[in-house]
Amino acid sequence: MSDAPGHDQAGPQTQLPEPPRPPLPPTAPERGGPRARILGIAGLVMTLLFLPAGVALSLWAVVAGLRSRKQARRVLAPAPGAVAGVVLGTISLVLALSQIGLYAVMWDEFNGYVKCRESALTIEDKKACQDEYLPRIERKLHLPKDSLRKQPPAWP
Repeated sequence: MSDAPGHDQAGPQTQLPEPPRPPLPPTAPERGGPRARILGIAGLVMTLLFLPAGVALSLWAVVAGLRSRKQARRVLAPAPGAVAGVVLGTISLVLALSQIGLYAVMWDEFNGYVKCRESALTIEDKKACQDEYLPRIERKLHLPKDSLRKQPPAWP
């Protein structure tokens, strides 16, 4: 038997596996975060102005924010605005769902009031519409009597 280096009495020398490499340092912030934040703000505003567009933008904000966070985690980069986009998108989706629920519950009253106001030709006719439909809406929503008629305080 030979005592040559690199050979053991039992056989050839085995190599140990290499230790795992440390992750790469973060390069640049994830670009989807600011996009998600802008979509979240736009979704919240549009939910108040035009419900279908608000729902679409809010869903887009949530998806963009979640994707941005996932990508940022994968490459160990920051994703500024991604969480804000998800939060704003979620808030506007909850607001949109509550609006849709209110429309569903109050459909007859809202629809009747709008049709009555559209067909009213005089101020007295419009007042008659208010006298007929506002108490119905107040009862259905469990609001105090004449709470929908209250005028805001006058500015000094």
